[in-house]
Amino acid sequence: MQPPTNVQSCMNETKPARVAPVALPVALICMAFLAVGCGTLQHDPISGRQVRNMYVIDQEIELGRGVVQNAVEEFQQQGIPINQDLATLQVLSNMMHRIAAVSHFPELPYSVTLVHSDVVNAACAPGGQLIFWEGLYHPEQGLVKNENELAAVMAHEIAHATARHTTRTLTREAPIQIGLLLGMLAAELADKEDLAIGLGVAFVVYQGIWLPRYSRRDEFEADRLGLFYMADAGYDPRAASAIWQRAWQRQGDPGLERFLASHPSHRDRHHQLERLMPQALERYYASINQSSPLAARPDALPSSATTESTAAQMPATVGSHGRAVQR
Repeated sequence: MQPPTNVQSCMNETKPARVAPVALPVALICMAFLAVGCGTLQHDPISGRQVRNMYVIDQEIELGRGVVQNAVEEFQQQGIPINQDLATLQVLSNMMHRIAAVSHFPELPYSVTLVHSDVVNAACAPGGQLIFWEGLYHPEQGLVKNENELAAVMAHEIAHATARHTTRTLTREAPIQIGLLLGMLAAELADKEDLAIGLGVAFVVYQGIWLPRYSRRDEFEADRLGLFYMADAGYDPRAASAIWQRAWQRQGDPGLERFLASHPSHRDRHHQLERLMPQALERYYASINQSSPLAARPDALPSSATTESTAAQMPATVGSHGRAVQR
Protein backbone atom coordinates (compact mmCIF):
# COMPACT_ATOMS: atom_id res chain seq x y z
CA MET A 1 0.00 0.00 0.00
CA GLN A 2 1.13 3.49 -0.68
CA PRO A 3 2.03 6.10 1.93
CA PRO A 4 -0.96 8.20 3.01
CA THR A 5 0.27 11.55 1.77
CA ASN A 6 2.94 13.01 -0.43
CA VAL A 7 6.44 13.84 0.67
CA GLN A 8 6.55 17.48 -0.30
CA SER A 9 9.49 19.32 -1.80
CA CYS A 10 10.81 22.39 -0.05
CA MET A 11 10.19 24.22 -3.32
CA ASN A 12 6.89 25.83 -4.21
CA GLU A 13 5.16 26.50 -7.50
CA THR A 14 5.81 30.24 -7.57
CA LYS A 15 8.28 31.82 -9.94
CA PRO A 16 11.82 30.74 -8.95
CA ALA A 17 14.03 33.43 -7.51
CA ARG A 18 16.63 34.78 -9.90
CA VAL A 19 20.04 33.15 -9.52
CA ALA A 20 23.11 35.34 -9.67
CA PRO A 21 25.77 34.16 -12.18
CA VAL A 22 28.25 33.45 -9.40
CA ALA A 23 25.70 31.21 -7.68
CA LEU A 24 25.56 28.65 -10.48
CA PRO A 25 29.13 27.30 -10.12
CA VAL A 26 28.60 27.04 -6.36
CA ALA A 27 25.30 25.21 -6.90
CA LEU A 28 26.92 22.88 -9.44
CA ILE A 29 29.69 21.99 -7.00
CA CYS A 30 27.23 21.36 -4.16
CA MET A 31 24.99 19.24 -6.35
CA ALA A 32 27.93 17.29 -7.69
CA PHE A 33 28.79 16.28 -4.14
CA LEU A 34 25.15 15.30 -3.61
CA ALA A 35 25.10 13.25 -6.80
CA VAL A 36 28.28 11.41 -5.83
CA GLY A 37 27.13 10.84 -2.28
CA CYS A 38 23.41 10.22 -2.56
CA GLY A 39 23.52 8.79 0.91
CA THR A 40 25.80 6.71 3.05
CA LEU A 41 26.33 2.97 3.01
CA GLN A 42 24.29 1.38 5.78
CA HIS A 43 23.87 -2.22 6.90
CA ASP A 44 20.63 -3.82 5.74
CA PRO A 45 19.62 -6.57 8.21
CA ILE A 46 17.23 -8.09 5.65
CA SER A 47 19.76 -8.77 2.89
CA GLY A 48 22.88 -8.66 5.06
CA ARG A 49 24.45 -6.26 2.55
CA GLN A 50 25.51 -2.63 2.64
CA VAL A 51 22.94 -0.39 0.93
CA ARG A 52 23.00 3.30 0.13
CA ASN A 53 20.44 5.57 1.79
CA MET A 54 20.33 9.37 2.16
CA TYR A 55 18.51 8.96 5.48
CA VAL A 56 19.76 7.46 8.72
CA ILE A 57 17.11 5.76 10.85
CA ASP A 58 16.48 8.77 13.10
CA GLN A 59 15.88 10.98 10.06
CA GLU A 60 13.59 8.38 8.57
CA ILE A 61 11.52 8.28 11.77
CA GLU A 62 11.15 12.06 11.72
CA LEU A 63 10.16 11.97 8.06
CA GLY A 64 7.45 9.43 8.82
CA ARG A 65 6.12 11.42 11.74
CA GLY A 66 5.85 14.47 9.54
CA VAL A 67 3.97 12.50 6.88
CA VAL A 68 1.46 11.18 9.42
CA GLN A 69 1.05 14.59 11.06
CA ASN A 70 0.25 16.14 7.69
CA ALA A 71 -2.20 13.34 6.92
CA VAL A 72 -3.97 13.75 10.26
CA GLU A 73 -4.27 17.49 9.71
CA GLU A 74 -5.82 16.85 6.30
CA PHE A 75 -8.31 14.39 7.80
CA GLN A 76 -9.26 16.89 10.50
CA GLN A 77 -9.78 19.64 7.94
CA GLN A 78 -12.16 17.30 6.09
CA GLY A 79 -14.03 16.50 9.31
CA ILE A 80 -12.96 12.83 9.33
CA PRO A 81 -12.71 11.44 12.90
CA ILE A 82 -9.40 10.01 14.08
CA ASN A 83 -8.77 7.45 16.87
CA GLN A 84 -12.30 7.65 18.29
CA ASP A 85 -12.74 3.88 18.79
CA LEU A 86 -10.29 3.14 21.60
CA ALA A 87 -11.12 -0.56 21.83
CA THR A 88 -10.35 -1.20 18.16
CA LEU A 89 -7.30 1.04 18.34
CA GLN A 90 -5.99 -1.12 21.21
CA VAL A 91 -6.55 -4.29 19.15
CA LEU A 92 -4.57 -2.78 16.28
CA SER A 93 -1.83 -1.57 18.60
CA ASN A 94 -1.42 -4.98 20.26
CA MET A 95 -1.25 -6.66 16.87
CA MET A 96 1.27 -4.11 15.62
CA HIS A 97 3.63 -4.64 18.56
CA ARG A 98 3.30 -8.41 18.34
CA ILE A 99 4.33 -8.44 14.68
CA ALA A 100 6.96 -5.71 15.02
CA ALA A 101 8.67 -7.70 17.77
CA VAL A 102 9.64 -10.44 15.27
CA SER A 103 10.58 -8.05 12.44
CA HIS A 104 14.05 -6.96 11.36
CA PHE A 105 13.58 -3.58 13.14
CA PRO A 106 11.73 -4.29 16.41
CA GLU A 107 13.17 -1.13 17.98
CA LEU A 108 11.37 1.35 15.70
CA PRO A 109 8.82 3.59 17.49
CA TYR A 110 5.81 1.96 15.84
CA SER A 111 2.44 3.68 16.12
CA VAL A 112 -0.98 3.24 14.54
CA THR A 113 -3.63 5.82 13.65
CA LEU A 114 -7.22 4.72 13.05
CA VAL A 115 -9.21 6.71 10.47
CA HIS A 116 -12.99 6.44 10.71
CA SER A 117 -13.71 6.33 7.01
CA ASP A 118 -15.16 3.77 4.61
CA VAL A 119 -12.01 3.93 2.49
CA VAL A 120 -10.46 0.47 2.05
CA ASN A 121 -6.82 1.17 2.77
CA ALA A 122 -3.85 0.81 5.08
CA ALA A 123 -0.46 2.50 4.85
CA CYS A 124 2.86 2.83 6.62
CA ALA A 125 4.99 5.95 6.59
CA PRO A 126 8.77 5.67 7.09
CA GLY A 127 9.86 4.66 10.56
CA GLY A 128 6.85 2.46 11.32
CA GLN A 129 4.03 5.04 11.44
CA LEU A 130 0.91 3.05 10.44
CA ILE A 131 -2.49 4.31 9.31
CA PHE A 132 -5.52 2.04 9.06
CA TRP A 133 -8.89 2.99 7.61
CA GLU A 134 -12.06 1.40 9.00
CA GLY A 135 -13.23 0.50 5.52
CA LEU A 136 -10.50 -2.15 5.38
CA TYR A 137 -12.53 -4.42 7.67
CA HIS A 138 -16.06 -3.30 6.76
CA PRO A 139 -18.26 -6.46 6.83
CA GLU A 140 -19.57 -5.93 3.28
CA GLN A 141 -17.20 -3.66 1.34
CA GLY A 142 -14.01 -4.43 3.25
CA LEU A 143 -11.16 -6.69 2.21
CA VAL A 144 -10.24 -8.49 5.46
CA LYS A 145 -12.62 -10.79 7.28
CA ASN A 146 -10.81 -11.98 10.41
CA GLU A 147 -7.88 -11.47 12.74
CA ASN A 148 -5.37 -13.40 10.66
CA GLU A 149 -6.22 -11.42 7.52
CA LEU A 150 -5.93 -8.14 9.41
CA ALA A 151 -2.53 -9.32 10.65
CA ALA A 152 -1.52 -10.08 7.06
CA VAL A 153 -2.18 -6.46 6.05
CA MET A 154 -0.45 -5.20 9.20
CA ALA A 155 2.63 -7.34 8.57
CA HIS A 156 2.79 -6.20 4.93
CA GLU A 157 2.79 -2.55 6.01
CA ILE A 158 5.40 -3.14 8.70
CA ALA A 159 7.55 -4.83 6.04
CA HIS A 160 7.51 -1.62 3.97
CA ALA A 161 8.98 0.14 7.00
CA THR A 162 11.63 -2.47 7.80
CA ALA A 163 12.71 -2.66 4.14
CA ARG A 164 12.90 1.17 4.17
CA HIS A 165 11.21 1.32 0.79
CA THR A 166 10.32 5.02 0.83
CA THR A 167 13.77 6.39 1.68
CA ARG A 168 15.50 3.91 -0.58
CA THR A 169 13.30 5.16 -3.43
CA LEU A 170 14.09 8.78 -2.53
CA THR A 171 17.79 7.89 -2.56
CA ARG A 172 17.60 6.00 -5.83
CA GLU A 173 15.84 8.86 -7.60
CA ALA A 174 18.00 11.66 -6.12
CA PRO A 175 19.99 12.12 -9.37
CA ILE A 176 16.74 12.94 -11.20
CA GLN A 177 15.92 15.59 -8.62
CA ILE A 178 19.39 17.05 -8.99
CA GLY A 179 19.07 17.06 -12.79
CA LEU A 180 15.81 19.00 -12.63
CA LEU A 181 17.31 21.54 -10.24
CA LEU A 182 20.41 21.95 -12.40
CA GLY A 183 18.23 22.52 -15.46
CA MET A 184 16.22 25.13 -13.61
CA LEU A 185 19.36 26.97 -12.48
CA ALA A 186 20.85 26.91 -15.97
CA ALA A 187 17.61 28.19 -17.51
CA GLU A 188 17.41 30.98 -14.95
CA LEU A 189 21.01 32.00 -15.64
CA ALA A 190 20.25 32.12 -19.39
CA ASP A 191 17.20 34.28 -18.61
CA LYS A 192 14.80 31.64 -19.94
CA GLU A 193 12.09 32.28 -17.36
CA ASP A 194 9.42 30.03 -18.88
CA LEU A 195 11.76 27.05 -18.92
CA ALA A 196 12.95 27.74 -15.37
CA ILE A 197 9.39 27.96 -14.09
CA GLY A 198 8.45 24.79 -15.99
CA LEU A 199 11.35 22.85 -14.53
CA GLY A 200 10.52 24.14 -11.06
CA VAL A 201 6.96 22.88 -11.32
CA ALA A 202 8.20 19.60 -12.79
CA PHE A 203 10.40 19.09 -9.75
CA VAL A 204 7.46 19.67 -7.40
CA VAL A 205 5.21 17.28 -9.31
CA TYR A 206 7.91 14.62 -9.61
CA GLN A 207 8.90 14.89 -5.96
CA GLY A 208 5.36 15.06 -4.61
CA ILE A 209 3.55 12.47 -6.72
CA TRP A 210 5.90 9.93 -8.24
CA LEU A 211 8.69 9.41 -5.74
CA PRO A 212 6.81 8.04 -2.71
CA ARG A 213 5.04 5.32 -4.67
CA TYR A 214 6.22 1.76 -4.14
CA SER A 215 7.43 -0.29 -7.07
CA ARG A 216 6.16 -3.75 -7.93
CA ARG A 217 9.41 -5.10 -6.53
CA ASP A 218 8.77 -3.27 -3.26
CA GLU A 219 5.27 -4.71 -3.02
CA PHE A 220 6.44 -8.25 -3.68
CA GLU A 221 9.19 -7.87 -1.08
CA ALA A 222 6.68 -6.55 1.46
CA ASP A 223 4.43 -9.52 0.69
CA ARG A 224 7.28 -11.96 1.29
CA LEU A 225 8.58 -10.33 4.46
CA GLY A 226 5.08 -9.74 5.81
CA LEU A 227 4.16 -13.38 5.27
CA PHE A 228 7.09 -14.52 7.41
CA TYR A 229 6.56 -11.80 10.03
CA MET A 230 2.95 -12.80 10.61
CA ALA A 231 3.91 -16.49 10.75
CA ASP A 232 6.68 -15.81 13.28
CA ALA A 233 4.20 -13.78 15.35
CA GLY A 234 1.76 -16.70 15.49
CA TYR A 235 -0.77 -15.62 12.86
CA ASP A 236 -1.86 -18.15 10.25
CA PRO A 237 -0.03 -17.13 7.02
CA ARG A 238 -2.69 -18.76 4.83
CA ALA A 239 -4.77 -15.66 5.52
CA ALA A 240 -2.43 -13.55 3.35
CA SER A 241 -3.06 -15.78 0.36
CA ALA A 242 -6.81 -15.75 1.07
CA ILE A 243 -6.91 -11.94 0.88
CA TRP A 244 -5.45 -11.78 -2.60
CA GLN A 245 -7.52 -14.70 -3.79
CA ARG A 246 -10.62 -12.75 -2.71
CA ALA A 247 -9.29 -9.56 -4.33
CA TRP A 248 -8.70 -11.52 -7.52
CA GLN A 249 -12.32 -12.70 -7.43
CA ARG A 250 -13.54 -9.15 -6.78
CA GLN A 251 -11.57 -7.60 -9.64
CA GLY A 252 -13.38 -4.51 -10.90
CA ASP A 253 -15.01 -3.77 -7.55
CA PRO A 254 -14.99 0.08 -7.37
CA GLY A 255 -14.66 -0.05 -3.59
CA LEU A 256 -11.25 -1.69 -3.93
CA GLU A 257 -9.90 0.38 -6.82
CA ARG A 258 -7.93 2.77 -4.65
CA PHE A 259 -6.51 -0.05 -2.58
CA LEU A 260 -5.44 -2.18 -5.54
CA ALA A 261 -4.51 0.41 -8.16
CA SER A 262 -0.90 0.78 -7.06
CA HIS A 263 -0.27 -2.91 -6.49
CA PRO A 264 0.86 -5.76 -8.71
CA SER A 265 -1.75 -8.14 -10.06
CA HIS A 266 -3.59 -9.77 -7.15
CA ARG A 267 -3.35 -13.08 -9.02
CA ASP A 268 0.45 -12.73 -9.17
CA ARG A 269 0.58 -11.89 -5.48
CA HIS A 270 -1.65 -14.83 -4.60
CA HIS A 271 0.57 -17.18 -6.61
CA GLN A 272 3.77 -15.85 -5.02
CA LEU A 273 2.35 -16.29 -1.53
CA GLU A 274 1.26 -19.84 -2.34
CA ARG A 275 4.81 -20.66 -3.47
CA LEU A 276 6.16 -19.35 -0.15
CA MET A 277 3.45 -20.99 1.94
CA PRO A 278 5.24 -24.24 2.89
CA GLN A 279 8.12 -22.28 4.43
CA ALA A 280 5.74 -19.82 6.09
CA LEU A 281 3.66 -22.63 7.60
CA GLU A 282 6.77 -24.26 9.05
CA ARG A 283 7.56 -20.98 10.79
CA TYR A 284 3.96 -20.57 11.90
CA TYR A 285 3.77 -24.00 13.50
CA ALA A 286 7.12 -23.41 15.18
CA SER A 287 5.87 -20.11 16.61
CA ILE A 288 2.81 -21.74 18.19
CA ASN A 289 4.82 -24.75 19.41
CA GLN A 290 3.04 -27.27 17.25
CA SER A 291 4.57 -29.86 14.98
CA SER A 292 3.93 -29.12 11.34
CA PRO A 293 1.81 -31.60 9.38
CA LEU A 294 4.15 -30.85 6.46
CA ALA A 295 6.98 -32.62 8.30
CA ALA A 296 5.16 -35.94 7.98
CA ARG A 297 3.35 -35.21 4.71
CA PRO A 298 5.06 -32.74 2.37
CA ASP A 299 1.95 -32.75 0.18
CA ALA A 300 -0.37 -31.89 3.06
CA LEU A 301 -0.46 -28.12 2.49
CA PRO A 302 -3.85 -26.99 3.86
CA SER A 303 -6.05 -24.79 1.72
CA SER A 304 -5.98 -21.05 2.39
CA ALA A 305 -9.77 -21.26 2.64
CA THR A 306 -9.44 -22.88 6.06
CA THR A 307 -8.71 -19.48 7.57
CA GLU A 308 -12.36 -18.56 7.09
CA SER A 309 -13.60 -21.38 9.31
CA THR A 310 -11.12 -20.72 12.11
CA ALA A 311 -12.09 -17.04 12.22
CA ALA A 312 -15.63 -17.87 13.29
CA GLN A 313 -14.30 -19.26 16.58
CA MET A 314 -12.76 -15.97 17.67
CA PRO A 315 -14.60 -13.28 19.65
CA ALA A 316 -14.84 -9.87 18.03
CA THR A 317 -14.35 -6.31 19.14
CA VAL A 318 -16.92 -4.16 17.37
CA GLY A 319 -15.85 -0.74 16.15
CA SER A 320 -17.79 2.47 16.53
CA HIS A 321 -19.64 1.86 13.27
CA GLY A 322 -20.56 -1.73 14.03
CA ARG A 323 -17.59 -3.20 12.20
CA ALA A 324 -16.00 -6.24 13.71
CA VAL A 325 -12.31 -6.65 14.33
CA GLN A 326 -11.31 -10.06 15.65
CA ARG A 327 -9.35 -9.99 18.88
